[in-house]
Amino acid sequence: MGNSIAVVQKGKMSPTTVLRAISSRSVPIFAALLLIFLPVGAQKITPADQSNQPQITKSPEGKQEEAARAAARASAHHFDRVVIIVLENVDYELAIQNKDLAELASHGASFTNFHALFHPSYPNYLAMVAGTDFGTHNRSRLTADSQVNFPDDDAHRTIADRLVAAGLDFKQYAEELPGGPSPWNVSGEHVAQKLGNYTRRHVPFLSFREVQQKWCDHVVRVDSSKAENYFVQDARKGLVAYSFYSPNMTHDGHDTSVTVAGAWVRKFLNETFTEKLRAGTLVVITFDESGGNTDNRIYTLFLGDMVKDASQQDPTALGKRYTHYSVLRTIEDNFGLPPLTANDRDAEPITGIWK
Repeated sequence: MGNSIAVVQKGKMSPTTVLRAISSRSVPIFAALLLIFLPVGAQKITPADQSNQPQITKSPEGKQEEAARAAARASAHHFDRVVIIVLENVDYELAIQNKDLAELASHGASFTNFHALFHPSYPNYLAMVAGTDFGTHNRSRLTADSQVNFPDDDAHRTIADRLVAAGLDFKQYAEELPGGPSPWNVSGEHVAQKLGNYTRRHVPFLSFREVQQKWCDHVVRVDSSKAENYFVQDARKGLVAYSFYSPNMTHDGHDTSVTVAGAWVRKFLNETFTEKLRAGTLVVITFDESGGNTDNRIYTLFLGDMVKDASQQDPTALGKRYTHYSVLRTIEDNFGLPPLTANDRDAEPITGIWK
């Protein structure tokens, strides 16, 4: 039932009673009928002006107090912010040989035993932000990438819930995100001028009704053709605690190759999200899944001024077995957030790489 009759239900009044009450106050009958029968579809949920910071649900003082309490709970605080960039479908053995990815790896912690969780893509994206794929990988290979709108209930929470509850914030950046009031209704879109196509399954937060209905202004369109896009503007002002960056399907390599993806992410970090803008920020570069190797091993790199240079890294630490759940657990520990599921709770946090 729609929100338009929530008042009637709450007061346990019949529609007739409501009409009488309204009529007694000289309100036209058609207004009462509109109140009762207005369809849910008429209530548009429109993203806010995305050049601004997301709206907050608590006072600044309340958010600061919550953040302070979360920081006190943090078992290992290494970074102030995190940005996760996900590329597509390449085996570790191939990615590490790419000249651009190899060059980036020479500046941080490049893991040699990091594994994706599932095939195909979509379940991995869900697991990165929710600590579970909600069983989507159990569907056939042909349907496992079919997108779902998960209900707004306690069984379908994400890292966004934990961050907001702790007085912190999140944003999902998506290159070429479609415009309009309901971007979650678009599963994919061809983008003209050869920028790169868009697909919703690479934008995991849009799979959750809670985000669609409450936090759509946290999902930010990035026009990759513009130097002064919303991500650049936010980075200059200061990013929020958690950012998930979804490149378009050209830049992430899905519709192209590891050569294109490697060149794009290196250029992105050298020219767009520069070292000066990244101060205090952990950058995670990973792949959703492998291209088909037997153990789903993928390239994953941690970069930041809190991460030891590659020349100082311990190969034993880099060789520990990690997964996408390990990244989620590390972020939770850093910000003092409770785990979402047993998967991230039991995952090994990433250690031995920090300054």
